[in-house]
Amino acid sequence: MMVNVMRHILCWVSAVLLVSLSAHAVAGQGDEMPPVLENQIFDLPQSTHRYTFRELGGDQPLLIDGMSNRLTLGFGSRMDQLVQGGTLYLNYTYSPTLLEDISQFRVRLNGELIRAVQLTSDGASERQQIRMELPAEYFDLYNELEFELLAEARGMQCSVVAPQAWLEFLGDSRLELTRQHLVVANDLSWFPEPFVDQRDFSRVNLHYLVPDQLSTHHVAAAGILSSYFGNIANWRGLQTHVYRYPEHQEDIHEVRAWPEHHAIVLMTNEQRPWLFRDLPAITTPTIRMVTNPVNQAYKMLLVQAPDAAGLIKAVQGLVENPVGMSGPELRVNQVRVERRAPYSAPRWISTQRPVRLAELVEFQSELQRSGYAGEPIGMNLRLPPDLFTWQRQGIPMDLRFRYTPPVAADESRMSVFVNDEFIKGYTLTERGFGGDHQRLRVPLLASNPFVESTIQIPAFKLGAVNRLDFRFSFSAVSEECRTRPLGNTVAAIDGDSQIDLRGYQHYTEMPNLHLFVKTGYPFSRQDDLANTILVIESSPSDTEFNATMTALGLIGASTGHHGSLLSVSTVAELPQRTEKDLLIVGGGALREFLERFGRDSLDRQLRHHGLAGSQSLLFSPQEDIQISGPSAALVSFESPLARQATVVALTANQDEFLSQVDALLRSPERNTAVRGFMSVLTPGSERHLRTYETYYVGELRLWTRLHFHLARYPVVVSVITLLALITLVLVLYWFLAGIARRRSERRRS
Repeated sequence: MMVNVMRHILCWVSAVLLVSLSAHAVAGQGDEMPPVLENQIFDLPQSTHRYTFRELGGDQPLLIDGMSNRLTLGFGSRMDQLVQGGTLYLNYTYSPTLLEDISQFRVRLNGELIRAVQLTSDGASERQQIRMELPAEYFDLYNELEFELLAEARGMQCSVVAPQAWLEFLGDSRLELTRQHLVVANDLSWFPEPFVDQRDFSRVNLHYLVPDQLSTHHVAAAGILSSYFGNIANWRGLQTHVYRYPEHQEDIHEVRAWPEHHAIVLMTNEQRPWLFRDLPAITTPTIRMVTNPVNQAYKMLLVQAPDAAGLIKAVQGLVENPVGMSGPELRVNQVRVERRAPYSAPRWISTQRPVRLAELVEFQSELQRSGYAGEPIGMNLRLPPDLFTWQRQGIPMDLRFRYTPPVAADESRMSVFVNDEFIKGYTLTERGFGGDHQRLRVPLLASNPFVESTIQIPAFKLGAVNRLDFRFSFSAVSEECRTRPLGNTVAAIDGDSQIDLRGYQHYTEMPNLHLFVKTGYPFSRQDDLANTILVIESSPSDTEFNATMTALGLIGASTGHHGSLLSVSTVAELPQRTEKDLLIVGGGALREFLERFGRDSLDRQLRHHGLAGSQSLLFSPQEDIQISGPSAALVSFESPLARQATVVALTANQDEFLSQVDALLRSPERNTAVRGFMSVLTPGSERHLRTYETYYVGELRLWTRLHFHLARYPVVVSVITLLALITLVLVLYWFLAGIARRRSERRRS
């Protein structure tokens, strides 16, 4: 604590007295050291951040009661900011049956008691509000707010804990933090900080400074970086902000917006911002960390190359070798990027080997819970989006778990849920462990006492992104009224439990935009994006650039890997035949693509909705009659350049309205509704159009594929079966008639 106080004082002294010095700040009690501070002669900015409990809690209920009397909310602190203090604004209600003399709740920050609040009977019928100050010295790089209820309900003397004793926080309760910005050293050893801080739980904002005329090389370099940062951002999401700098000498004094944030600059010897005009020309692709010349509290990552093509090499060198970097500069003399195998995405459950449940969580402690009815032990199951589960009995899981044994046989249970749907329940016995001779398989197979029984997750309930929860609940009823139990119940899932997808094939129906917005499929099938071509206009606009970076960040977040082998092309540069999947961004690029390669595949889909030949919904057509209002669309169809290849287009009939597609991709709540081959966005509506004309991608064994497709047409199967039976009867008749004829001939002879 004392170290934190000294750090706090040091920062203020350096800012107020305008003293230039360097010092190391120690971060809380962790082993990780924050970067060197370069306290310059200027005032360091401060900012206020607000988090509502609804944001901090996610999907978990903000309720504590006698059965589950603790609620924990976590949040991080950026490495380039120092928390000056915080204020907690609590809005809550509680049970009217609480015993007034002993009922209270305690608030802790990182284990330190902040305050205990008594719950009186007078306030039970009203919404309560309270404000608490949080001392700066209690904050760390990762922080936890814990609320503990200590209460009993009237008339429940023989209950170990009373579910009638409850307290619920309202979602608009909030935490406000005042943060002092620190100056980070020009050192790449902290990369990807400060541009993306893994401890900050808010959405990642990337700021790019690029030339007026963007080439495909500029977009490719920025796209690789965005997929890399999207991987780090993961569930938090990523939003891009773009700034332009003039390229011509006559425009250098033109007033332009400059990023007063941590930002990434793409520049060559010939194309560079005026403020970096004095940097020497380079002969090798280079990455530099420098101070933002407009606001020295922030840093800039300079991606430099002799020409635009070298920018890709510079970025590849950065993202392929992030470990071991040090100092302000990285020169990329040579970089080798090996092509990765399909379905190698680190965040997807492998189909090549059993996967341990410990691999699906970040910390082992996430597999353990305490309390009579604590929070579920949960983990995400990211399956390959095209996993073929038709007529499979389910996805097997070897499950083992441990728990505090009940004193006597009671109603203690462990229940398994997938996407909040019940799968199976276990009775907790005095053994203290379970699942040692069971595999999770629902529905149950025919039991055999001499064979391991299997419990299986139903494949039809598993989408590409799933939630697996194990909920432990211990009985809290006691026959002894004179003593209160210790409340030391603990349960844990064994990290060596396994989920096994071996033997599953890859085959799915397309187009399917739901798979794209949730998993980046089909582009994420190869997580290095080696099978993807990004198609743009010759000089994309700001909104097209932002939408492109959002889509690539989404793919990186889904796979857990960066797309170092991304190809970027204009429509004119596309080959006549390619088996790669195409991601088209911008109405102009889509119009050029359809004019060059035809729109038969797209019109076959639109015809079912009475929209064949429609252009105004997708882009600004060169016609006499045009729709006056804005419209944007997310659309997918089979590529005219190759069978089983897919086109996904982000388009709008007015450039600025493309931001609506960008916002749709960034919103997990909104994009959950995306279905079919096309989503149309207008100012007053959002419609998702069903797919009628389908095609399939992936590989299946010949007999399985034949069986699968014929099963969709039972009448055809019946006719084929009838013809097969008739043929069989005729063959048997012919065979038996021949035998009879030969016997008759032998008798005559």
